[in-house]
Amino acid sequence: MAQDKRSQIKKYFAKFPKWAVWSIVIGLPFLAAYGLGLIPIAIGIWGLVSHYQKPTDAEMDAWIQEDLKDLQARALSKTGLDRSELIGEPVMVYGPRFWKIGGAEVGIKKGKDGVVRFIPLGVTVINFTPIQLVAYQCALDLTTSNPLSESTDEYFYRDVVSVSTQSKTMTWDKGVLGAKLAEGPLAPLMTAGKLQFNAAETFSLTTSGGTSIEVVLSDPTLIEKAGGGSIPTDMAEKAVQTVRKMLREKKAAAATA
Repeated sequence: MAQDKRSQIKKYFAKFPKWAVWSIVIGLPFLAAYGLGLIPIAIGIWGLVSHYQKPTDAEMDAWIQEDLKDLQARALSKTGLDRSELIGEPVMVYGPRFWKIGGAEVGIKKGKDGVVRFIPLGVTVINFTPIQLVAYQCALDLTTSNPLSESTDEYFYRDVVSVSTQSKTMTWDKGVLGAKLAEGPLAPLMTAGKLQFNAAETFSLTTSGGTSIEVVLSDPTLIEKAGGGSIPTDMAEKAVQTVRKMLREKKAAAATA
């Protein structure tokens, strides 16, 4: 069942099989003359039927949420925390990620509901302890369920100066993305060897030493490539509110101590 889930996720992001159309076209001339065209025509029809038997948008969202829930437990393990040490529910933020993805498969697709979905997911989980924010980040490969390029950080509440969502320009060159991506799935987005988002909406947590956590949430370039639609960012807005509330409480307590 798990393997079928992963294969279905791959199918959801699979591109239209042009080869199937060509197989049918090539087979047609031979069908009337010799009957030999039946095989390529049958293969082409199978390819088209298989392509359109994709999982629904609701199924994709359910699978994504299952993997994100599993990732919360991993975040605790990788940061050496026990659930009993937490003083609040963790917050999670995720968005598209194409850099430092550890070889994960890349895909972008607009669902029938108009929502643009993507793989892999750049995920950040923030846990709250009595004196620190503890963050776990990774590139979640939904086609395998593997968390890749993992990292962890800890920030004292007193050092956090802001948390917000904001729009900014972000650029990655071919060397960071790797030739496999820059010349493959991301080629339509590349200009002069660079991938640039001119109005990327991001989640940012800034400390007195500079921006420490940054998650790309959405960008018009990605939406345009997917054929329009939207990328929901309500999870990030909720995360901002939760972190701000915790910061106010902790700094107020420190001021009266």
